[in-house]
Amino acid sequence: MREITASTLFAGSEHRSGQHSCFYCGAYCDGSHDAQTHVKPTFTNRDIVAVPVSQYLCHGCYLSLGDGSADMPMLDGTIKAFTTPRGMAPRLYSWLLTAFERLAFTKAHIPLIRDILTDSAKLPEPPFAVVLSDSGQKQLIFRAPVAHERTAFPILLEDGQIVVEPIELARRIAITAPIVAATGKPALKEAPSIATWIAMQTYHGGDARAPFEALEEWERIRVQPLSRLAAWLAPNKEEAQNIYKKET
Repeated sequence: MREITASTLFAGSEHRSGQHSCFYCGAYCDGSHDAQTHVKPTFTNRDIVAVPVSQYLCHGCYLSLGDGSADMPMLDGTIKAFTTPRGMAPRLYSWLLTAFERLAFTKAHIPLIRDILTDSAKLPEPPFAVVLSDSGQKQLIFRAPVAHERTAFPILLEDGQIVVEPIELARRIAITAPIVAATGKPALKEAPSIATWIAMQTYHGGDARAPFEALEEWERIRVQPLSRLAAWLAPNKEEAQNIYKKET
């Protein structure tokens, strides 16, 4: 079993270690929360939990799988005031979890988390966990890996783990910028089409070689896990157009 999981980081100083193992994340835990009470009979995804035979939940999983109950510290240093329990449910947010704090964020904070993930000096002291929620519909925290270093570390994007190398991630995000400036972010998810090339030529001009080289490379690496993360973190169209002005 494990001493440190994303769930124990979520619980922070409230974590209650013990002789049992958490049903969801596998962390050592006490018997405060029994699985029979907190795991719904309709739950069928036993293939994604750490210890499906366990009868207990750790306090971090108990907290992260439920609704919110308090104000929420955000990644940008603000505090989101408590509204309704369901509106503050942890599954609705992305998270940066450390041994000292849990910071929530949304897609509105993508520039900030992008800046952190592409610069190892700005990452928190390990251990930490990064949980990126794309849909807000899935319980992700108990599935998230814990990072123990800053140069190559795992994160969770929706339900897929991705190993991040900050320098390479920054390079791939830079590749997306001229494409997004011409086409918008949704185009990054699809293989480049004739329409993509026409949009690139219209925006950047037929003589601009660098943007088309970026598109050619993106076509080669688009399906790789780190590229999937780069697309999620890519600048929006307005940001990209501030970097690449339209050819006139």
